[in-house]
Parts: sequence; C-alpha cells; structure tokens
Amino acid sequence: MPSQGLLNHLYGRGSHSVIGTEWSESAEPTLSVPGRLVCTKELHSDSPPRRYFELGVGKGQLYRQFIQNGWECRGVEPGAWGRRFQGVHGDFGVLPNSFAAEVIVALDVLEHIADPIATLRQLHQIATPDARLYAAMPNRVSLRAIIGRQHWRMLRPLGHVNYWSRRSVMRAFAESGFYIEELRKTDLWESRPIRSLRSAAKAAIEYSGLGDQWMVIARAQGRRRGSEPPHAAV
Repeated sequence: MPSQGLLNHLYGRGSHSVIGTEWSESAEPTLSVPGRLVCTKELHSDSPPRRYFELGVGKGQLYRQFIQNGWECRGVEPGAWGRRFQGVHGDFGVLPNSFAAEVIVALDVLEHIADPIATLRQLHQIATPDARLYAAMPNRVSLRAIIGRQHWRMLRPLGHVNYWSRRSVMRAFAESGFYIEELRKTDLWESRPIRSLRSAAKAAIEYSGLGDQWMVIARAQGRRRGSEPPHAAV
C-alpha cells in the first residue's frame, strides 16, 4: 500500500498515475450521477442553506452548486486545481475549529485513500449530530468486476488503492460512527432513450442492481466534536 504522503504528492502534482488523462484534460466536466443525486436530495426549494463540506472537491462542479445556493461551504482538496474555490484547503488541519457540516460529500474519494476508516473518522469529527454523508466508491463484487477481472474499468494502480464489498462498506462506516441509511449499486448510467444493444445492456445492468459503484447515504450518530466516535458491530 502506498503511503498517504506519496498519494497526496501525486495528487498535488496532478499525476496521471492517480487522476487519469481523461479527467485532467476535461475542461468543464459535467456533474456525475452521484453528484446529481446529492443536488436532488439537498438543493430543493424547501431546504434552507446550511453548512456543506466536500472531501475531494476536484474541479468544483458540485461545490459550486452549493455556493451558488447560498450555503456556507468548506472543502479539502490536495490538488491545486480545487483550492481556487473559496473555503477549500489542502488538508483537514487548516479547517476552522468552529466549522461543523450538516451535509458532507466524499464522492469517488475513499478508493483513493490509504486509510479510509481514519478519513471517515475525520469526517465524523467535523459533522454535526445527525449530519448526512454522501459517498461513492467502486464495487469490487459487481458484474463488471467479475467479468472484466484485470480489465475492469475501475482498476487504476495508485489511483484506486481500495475496492469495496457490501461488508467492507458496512464495517468501515459503522467503525467510523456513521449509520447507513441507504446503500445501493449504480453503474453510473444516465437515463436516456435506448437506441442500441449497448445502451440496452447498460440500462439492464443499472436497473438490475449489478453496477460497479456503491452509492452510500449515511447519518452521523449524534456527537459533538472532540468526543470519540461510537463503535458498532457489523
């Protein structure tokens, strides 16, 4: 397992070993499927602006949505591209001690981190009691993973250093003080008219629950910053 220091160094440099050429060369990528889910859940007319934290801001597509809706926003992003946004820092240590988030997002992040449970505990430390956390990560027991094996699209040495089963998701979140409200699989397929066998196959994978991404919605078990997170058996 590479050290987190090495991973942070590679992300800070924008190394293609960790982010891939397709991401770095995309000027204005659109919101991801999980990102649109977060917006649907949190940015609606009867939801007043609150406090938002995002781990792995990236190019800021989702982060901007919350800023534009008047939320108090903070984030952590080791890559320099994310720190052009107000409130985004290079590491957790720079966050104001008084900041506590009611909505926390870590999409496509936990697979990149050497110790994801330690990171989830850091997120729990900045969560308000009953804060909602959204996360997405690769599903290592998906149909694509089983069939594709070494050619699975989620395999990226150094970029992805952790892969997740249902059991490991449940265990990591429970040990970090989060209660999972919703855990489902997605293939990141965007609903659209089906005009080919390829798109029909993608739709079938999505709707049958065989997708290669986990989408997690969890709640922080009520706690104030400074106290230890509870430990739950799985």
